[in-house]
Amino acid sequence: MVWRKDFPHELPVAACVAAVGNFDGVHEGHKALLALARGEADRNGLPLVALTFAPHPRTVLRPDAPLPMLMTLDEKIAALAACGVDGVAVLGFNMTVAGWGPEVFMDKVLRDWLGAVAVCVGENFRFGHKAAGHADDLRKGGFEVRVVPLVRDSGGVVISSTRLREGLA
Repeated sequence: MVWRKDFPHELPVAACVAAVGNFDGVHEGHKALLALARGEADRNGLPLVALTFAPHPRTVLRPDAPLPMLMTLDEKIAALAACGVDGVAVLGFNMTVAGWGPEVFMDKVLRDWLGAVAVCVGENFRFGHKAAGHADDLRKGGFEVRVVPLVRDSGGVVISSTRLREGLA
């Protein structure tokens, strides 16, 4: 069963493995991250929660630079469900959230709201004010962390939402 819960409403889980990302397009790179997270959740006997953001952080941080979305939020949730997540947590992104440092994000969102035991991210994942946080900060924050390498196509080019947008343009 997949549920959608917006921050800060209570989630129907006490602990989870969190896969964190924008997940726009739910492409092969995202699928690799979700597969890694699914394995981690199964090993720990915990539900897998995909944490995503709405609106996309860049649309808040750079309103002057339009960012066409590859999916609506409902389409994203359906695509995440098809990848085997147990739930989707949506963090409403605004300038207040953008101002949170990595420690505040870890405390408010990952620890207090999600109850994350383990966090799975892509190797280029950054979080917190001015993208100051990275996987090592998650480890220092006490989380078990799994990092999936970037996925490349047969030509060696990284598969990303940005690249998909460029291809569609």
